[in-house]
Amino acid sequence: KKDFVAVSELAGVPNIFVVRKESPAKTMKEFIELARKEPDKYNISVPPIGTTPQLQASLLKSRENLPKVEEVVFKGGGDALQALLTSTVQIASNSLGPASPHIRAGTIRGLGLCADTRWPDFPDMPTMEEAGYKDFVFATDMALLAPAKTPPDAVHWLETETLKVMSSPAMKEKLFKSGFLARPKGGKEAWARMTKEMGVFTDIINSAHIPKL
Repeated sequence: KKDFVAVSELAGVPNIFVVRKESPAKTMKEFIELARKEPDKYNISVPPIGTTPQLQASLLKSRENLPKVEEVVFKGGGDALQALLTSTVQIASNSLGPASPHIRAGTIRGLGLCADTRWPDFPDMPTMEEAGYKDFVFATDMALLAPAKTPPDAVHWLETETLKVMSSPAMKEKLFKSGFLARPKGGKEAWARMTKEMGVFTDIINSAHIPKL
């Protein structure tokens, strides 16, 4: 917190829980029921420890009392999805971006979007709250930070110019094609969100006994 100052929030894409199209679970509730009955037969692929998809998987296990459902950690989201596609795992916790092409192709199915609202490209996919899981908003976000000692005038100039670029229709369209929604917000709002999430993520890490690196 002491090393940086927020310039602006840029864009983000929500996280998601997905299963193969052949999975008997059509909803998150159904998956949880199956995992509770036979926990040794279910595991979940996640990107590296400390990423938001990994943290949300730990939170799901904790809230739903699924200690025996193993988290299988991969070096990236693509590898974690590949493990699902090859039936190495039964569910994946990932970012919507890399999962989108597979959802469109029909090879995997989204059970719950970790967002406040539904995603424009997948209007039929429920959010986690709609699926019955409150306070379950996780995303892969981008923000612009500057060293803490950056002169305030320079930070203000960067914020103003960045917001101009991020608010342009061309940039919003380019980001959306890449799987992100533009979220141009000032440094004050960006820093408030980040500090709030630091507290939330710290609680999850401590509760799940995730080793600190």
